[in-house]
Amino acid sequence: MPSPTVTTARIDVHSHYLPPGYAETATAALGAVPDGMPRMPDWDPATTLEVMDRQGIATAMLSVSSPGVHFGDDDAARGLARSVNEFAARNAQDHRGRFGTLASLPLPNVDAALEEIAYALDTLKAEGFVMLTNYRGVYLGDNKFDPIFEELSRRKAVVFMHPTSPPCWEHIALGFPRPMLEFPFDSTRAITNLILSGTLNRCPNVRIIVPHGGGTLPFLARRIAMVSRLVPRPAGSSNLDVSGTLKRLFYDTAAATGDNSLGALLTLVDSSQIVFGSDYPFMPEAMTQGMIAELKASGLLKPEDLHAIDRDNALKLFARV
Repeated sequence: MPSPTVTTARIDVHSHYLPPGYAETATAALGAVPDGMPRMPDWDPATTLEVMDRQGIATAMLSVSSPGVHFGDDDAARGLARSVNEFAARNAQDHRGRFGTLASLPLPNVDAALEEIAYALDTLKAEGFVMLTNYRGVYLGDNKFDPIFEELSRRKAVVFMHPTSPPCWEHIALGFPRPMLEFPFDSTRAITNLILSGTLNRCPNVRIIVPHGGGTLPFLARRIAMVSRLVPRPAGSSNLDVSGTLKRLFYDTAAATGDNSLGALLTLVDSSQIVFGSDYPFMPEAMTQGMIAELKASGLLKPEDLHAIDRDNALKLFARV
C-alpha cells in the first residue's frame, strides 16, 4: 500500500490497539464484554497500517481503550500496564513514524502510576498518556490523584482522556452499550470535575485531549459555567475560569464530524483546538471513511481549518511526530 501523501498525512489522536490476549483478559476479569458492547474488535499492526494508508492517516497515536488495565488487583494492573505499554513501544519502533504511543497507567494505584509515568517517558519515550474518566467511581479531579496531575504538569505531558462506564451504569444505561449514551456524558462529568476541583488551575501544563467532540460539553458549557458560580469552590479555587479553561483543551473528532456536533464545538473553541480522531478499530474502517467525508463536506470548515484539524493542531501536541 502507498504511504499517505503530504496533503492527506493525518495524525489520528484517537486510535486504539489491543495487544494479544488483552480482550480475553478484560472479558474474563469483568465477566462480560466490557462496557456492554457485543464484542471487542481485533487489532494487528499490519491490518491497521493498511487501513491508515487507505484513509490518508500518516500516524496513529495508539492507546488502550476502556476498560483500561485495572480490574481490581493492583499487582496485576501494574504488570498489565507495563506489558501493554512495552507492546505499543515495540510497534512504534518497528514502524517508525507510523505509530505513536499514549501509555496506560495502573490507576487508581497512585504509586504504581507514578512509577509508570517515569518509565513510559524516560525509557519507552511515550508521547503521552491515556487516562479514563473515572477509576472505580473516582473521578480525575479527586484529590487522591493530585500527585499524578502534579507530575504530569511538571513533565508538560499530553493526556488523552477516554470515557468509561460510569459507576451507576446498571441503573441508567437502559440496557444499551455504554459508549452510545454514557461515554459522552462521562467525559463531560470528568472535565467538569477537573475544572471545578481546581486541578487544571493548579496543573496548567497538562495538555488534555477530550474525545468525541467534547461529549456533551459544547452544549452544556455555558450552563456549567453559570451554575458553578452558585456552589462552593475548593480553597484557593475562587478564580476558576470555566469557559477559559475549556477553550484551552483540545477536542477530537471521533464520532463527532457532523455539522450538528461541529457547530456546537465551534461555539466553544475555534478550529485550532480540534484534532482528528477515528476511534479505530472500535469504529470500523467504513465509519472512519464516512467521518473523513463528513469533515470534508462540512460547510463550517474552510480548507485551512481541515488541514489544521488533520495534522497541524496535533503537531502542537506531538512535536516528535
